[in-house]
Amino acid sequence: MQFQHSVLSTSTQLLLKDLLQNTDAHKRAFHEIYRTRSVNGIPVPPDQLEDMAERFHFVSSTSELHLMKMEFLELKYRLLSLLVLAESKLKSWIIKYGRRESVEQLLQNYVSFIENSKFFEQYEVTYQILKQTAEMYVKADGSVEEAENVMKFMNETTAQWRNLSVEVRSVRSMLEEVISNWDRYGNTVASLQAWLEDAEKMLNQSEIAKKDFFRNLPHWIQQHTAMNDAGNFLIETCDETVSRDLKQQLLLLNGRWRELFMEVKQYAQADEMDRMKKEYTDCVVTLSAFATEAHKKLCEPLEVSFMNVKLLIQDLEDIEQRVPVMDAQYKIITKTAHLITKESPQEEGKEMFATMSKLKEQLTKVKECYSPLLYESQQLLIPLEELEKQMTSFYDSLGKINEIITVLEREAQSSALFKQKHQELLACQENCKKTLTLIEKGSQSVQKFVTLSNVLKHFDQTRLQRQIADVHVAFQSMVKKTGDWKKHVETNSRLMKKFEESRAELEKVLRIAQEGLEEKGDPEELLRRHTEFFSQLDQRVLNAFLKACDELTDILPEQEQQGLQEAVRKLHKQWKVSQDRTETPCILNEGRSLSVLRSKCKRNLEIPGKSL
Repeated sequence: MQFQHSVLSTSTQLLLKDLLQNTDAHKRAFHEIYRTRSVNGIPVPPDQLEDMAERFHFVSSTSELHLMKMEFLELKYRLLSLLVLAESKLKSWIIKYGRRESVEQLLQNYVSFIENSKFFEQYEVTYQILKQTAEMYVKADGSVEEAENVMKFMNETTAQWRNLSVEVRSVRSMLEEVISNWDRYGNTVASLQAWLEDAEKMLNQSEIAKKDFFRNLPHWIQQHTAMNDAGNFLIETCDETVSRDLKQQLLLLNGRWRELFMEVKQYAQADEMDRMKKEYTDCVVTLSAFATEAHKKLCEPLEVSFMNVKLLIQDLEDIEQRVPVMDAQYKIITKTAHLITKESPQEEGKEMFATMSKLKEQLTKVKECYSPLLYESQQLLIPLEELEKQMTSFYDSLGKINEIITVLEREAQSSALFKQKHQELLACQENCKKTLTLIEKGSQSVQKFVTLSNVLKHFDQTRLQRQIADVHVAFQSMVKKTGDWKKHVETNSRLMKKFEESRAELEKVLRIAQEGLEEKGDPEELLRRHTEFFSQLDQRVLNAFLKACDELTDILPEQEQQGLQEAVRKLHKQWKVSQDRTETPCILNEGRSLSVLRSKCKRNLEIPGKSL
C-alpha cells in the first residue's frame, strides 16, 4: 500500500506549533498596537489594522483545532514510519538464505529488533494514542469529509498492520526451522559419510560378518531419508549458490548409497524380521502380565473393609484406563504376528496363533468382569465408609469413658468437677449406645449387600464379623466397668454418710461434755451433774463410730488405712479414759484430746476420688 502525503517540513511544523501555543502573548501585543494604532510611533492605516484584526481573530479562534490536527498528523506519520520500517525489515528477512552462519545472524537481528526493542508493544501504544487523538480531532472538527478521511486511514492502517504483523511474527519460526534443517543435514551427512566408508569396506567380508554389520541397516535408511528431507528443504529455501552445492553433495552421497543398498538390502529385511519378533515378544509379555495382574485383582479373596475396597476401586479404575491401551496393543501384535507367520515355519505360526487366542480370551474376560465389579464396589464403599466412621466414633467414646473413670478413681475432685465429669461420662455412654445401634444396622446392610451380590462372591466377611463382635465385647466390658464403678461410688457414698452421721452424734456428745466441764458454780453441784451425765453416756455412740471407721477402712487405699486405724485406736482409748475420770476436772483435757483426735480422724477419712 502506498501513501501520498503533502507534509510540512519539520522546522515549519515546529514554528507553527510554537505560534499556535503562544497566541495569548501575541494577542496582548496586537491589542497594544490596535489601541495605539501605531507601531513604534509609526501610524498604521485603519484598513490594514482592521484586516489584521480579522485575521488575528480567525487564527486565535481556530488555534486549538489546528493544534489537535497537528497532533493527529504527528502521530499518524509516526505510525506510518513504524509500518514502513517493519515492511523494510520483513523484506530483509524473507529472502533466499545462505549458509547456517548467515541465517543465525538474521535470527539475532530479528530478536534484537522485534523482541529486545519491543517493537510490537511500541506500535500498539502509538496506535492506541492515535486512535484516541483521532476521535477527539474528528469530534472537534465536525467536518463529515474530514471524518471520512480519518476513518478511511485508520481502517486501511489496521488492515495493513494485521497482515504485516502475521508475516513478521512468522519470521522467527521460519529462521529457526532453516537453522534446524542445517543442523540436521550437517549431522546426518557426517554420520552417513563415515558409515558408507565402513560399509563399502564390509562388502568384501564374509557373509556372517556382513549380516552382523548390516543388522542396523533400517537405522541408516532412516538417516538417509532424514538427510534428503533436510537437504531438499535447504535447496528450496537457500540462494542459488548454496542450493547448487547442496545438490552436488546429495547427488554424490545418494549415488554411493544406491550402489551400496542394492548389494545389502536383503539384510534390512532380516533385521526387520528380528525387530518384528522382538516387538511381538515384548507385547505378549506386556499383555500377559496385564491379564494376570487384572485377573488377580478381579478374583482373589478380599477381606471386607473400607480401606481394602477403596484400594480395590483404585486398581479397577487403573484397569479401566489401561484396557483401551491393551486392546490397541493386541491389534498391533495381531498384524505383526500375521507378517511373521508368512516368513516363519508352520509350527511356529501355529504356536503364535495359539498364544494370541489365549491372550484374546484373557483380555475378553477382564473386560467382561472389571466393569460390574467396579460398579458394585463403588456402591459398597458408601455404607462401608459410614460404618468405618461409626466404629471410629464408638471407640473414641469408649476411650473417653476409660479416661474419665481413670481420672475419677485416681484424683480427688471437687463436687462441681465431679458432676461435670459424671455428665461427660453419661454423654459418652449414650453415644456408645447410639453408635452401637448404627454399627449393627450398617454391618447388616453391608453383609446383606455382599451376600446377595453375584459379583462379590470372593469378598470375605470374616474380618468384618470379627470387628463387629469386638465392638459388642468392648461395649459389654464398658457397661460392666461403668456399672462396677457406679456401685463402688454408691457404696462409698453410703459408708461415708454413715461415718458422717456417727461422727456428728459423737461430736454432739463431746460438745455437751465440753460445755459441762467449762460450766462454773458450786463444786458439789457440778460434780453431781457431771457424774449423772457421764454415767448416762451410751456406749453405742462410740461403737457406731468405730464400726463406721472399720467399714471405711475396707474401701480406703492401703496407704491411707494406717492413719485411720491409728486415729481410731487413740479415740477409743480417750473414750475409756474419759469414762474412768468422770469425777475429776481433767475430763476437760480428755475432751479436748478427743476433739483433736476426732479432727485428725476426719482428715484421714477423706476418700480420694469421691465427692459425696
